[in-house]
Amino acid sequence: MNFLEQIESITDTRIDTNKEYELVDIVFVTIAVLLSGANGWKALQLFGDAQLEWLRQFRPFSNGIPTRHSIGRIIRGIKSECFVACFNQWADGFRSANDKEHIAFDGKVLRGSKHGDKVNALQLMTAMVVDSGLVIYQKETDCKTNEIPVMQSMLSSMLIKGCIITADAMHCQTETAKLVREGDADYVLQVKNNQKNLLKEINAYFHKTTRDTPDLLAQRHYHELDGEHGRINERHYRILPITDWFEHTDKFKDSNSVVEVQRTRIIKDKIQQETSYYITSLQANNVKEISNVIRRHWAIENSQHWVLDVTFREDDCEIYAANGARNLASMRRVLFNLINEHPLKDSVAGKMQRACWDAKFRAEILFGQKTDKA
Repeated sequence: MNFLEQIESITDTRIDTNKEYELVDIVFVTIAVLLSGANGWKALQLFGDAQLEWLRQFRPFSNGIPTRHSIGRIIRGIKSECFVACFNQWADGFRSANDKEHIAFDGKVLRGSKHGDKVNALQLMTAMVVDSGLVIYQKETDCKTNEIPVMQSMLSSMLIKGCIITADAMHCQTETAKLVREGDADYVLQVKNNQKNLLKEINAYFHKTTRDTPDLLAQRHYHELDGEHGRINERHYRILPITDWFEHTDKFKDSNSVVEVQRTRIIKDKIQQETSYYITSLQANNVKEISNVIRRHWAIENSQHWVLDVTFREDDCEIYAANGARNLASMRRVLFNLINEHPLKDSVAGKMQRACWDAKFRAEILFGQKTDKA
């Protein structure tokens, strides 16, 4: 099912006298505008007028393109929960049931959606399949402290069987671990000061093992060294099975191992060092696999969030009223998936630039390689 067919499932809440323009038409032209690198209702109207002939290859646009004010009113009138449900269902169709997916959760603030002291910036919790780069689920959260129940709600709603779930230290919660295991998935969660007793215990255990049985650590050690442009990154991963020595790990359902990561970054003459700890339901027999999961968790920050901010200029978009910011955020993530799915080897920015001036390529992004309408 392509995204236009999925959009047809969105409930149109307008009264009949206000339906001069089809809802699907307006959503379609909005997504096409975002793909071409533009933001704002004025740009949307200008694009629609200029590309009306191309747009009519896919949708009727019987009454042409509405004014920018009407476009804004129509998009804001879509209930954001309906659009998000539509997006989540559509994105789920990209997933492969046979793969052991690594799903990373993280929150993102849309800074441009803040309006004075009256309207807080919109924040979304997002779930991304790390290997494919696909955003498969998103949900709004009111503020930073509300990320925990929002992620737990997402875990309860998602199909996560066989997956590995990662999140930042805020989500190192016993209830989160329980929901992951009840979904027949595994977790790798960073432990920080919100779990002080557990953090102290893991730190002490690695110190004890280093002192008493260093050979055990050497057997479960993985080393990475990389860098570029004068920067050197070195990482040491060590993993140990949880034993009866621990008192606080039992609270985390089916916890099996603890991980220590020592990171060193050298930039010119400056040396930065840090040590992080993790708790996981994975077994302690494959330190390389677990190190890959820990390192790649930040793909959701480095690939998705960076692209949305820099390429889509999400933080620069100052649309805030009603559901406008929420629905545009969902559309950007629709595009993020569509662009990543296109086989052309190029950056997101490169594909968007090409889509701006190449109508055939724009159609390939939006409808797939098999389209014969462009």
